[in-house]
Amino acid sequence: MGYDIDFLSVGDGEKCGDAIALRFGNLYGDREEQTVIVIDGGFRKSGEALVKHIKEYYNTTKINLVVSTHPDSDHISGLHIVLEEMDVDCLWMHQPWNHTDDISKLFVDGRVTDNSVREKLQK
Repeated sequence: MGYDIDFLSVGDGEKCGDAIALRFGNLYGDREEQTVIVIDGGFRKSGEALVKHIKEYYNTTKINLVVSTHPDSDHISGLHIVLEEMDVDCLWMHQPWNHTDDISKLFVDGRVTDNSVREKLQK
């Protein structure tokens, strides 16, 4: 079993965030023989770089797990790009009710609002 852990450059200078991609399993076999995980997505440009990195180096558009450690913009802004452009199986969030701004547009059901998501998650 092999693994890759890639810490992508996020920010420049004073304000830096996090964007980590990792995969493990049979890195030379079928895509189904490996697991891809993303931890935080940095800023929006970092999310674009993260998507490009996974497509180019991991040769996939599928992510098994995305972890959002907290809703600061230098950790979560890039995850919007990841969630929009990649096929994500599972999303873990710390205090998910803090992540609900503009999340309702990701639901197909038009009855879902940012407030209704926040209220349900806090219960």
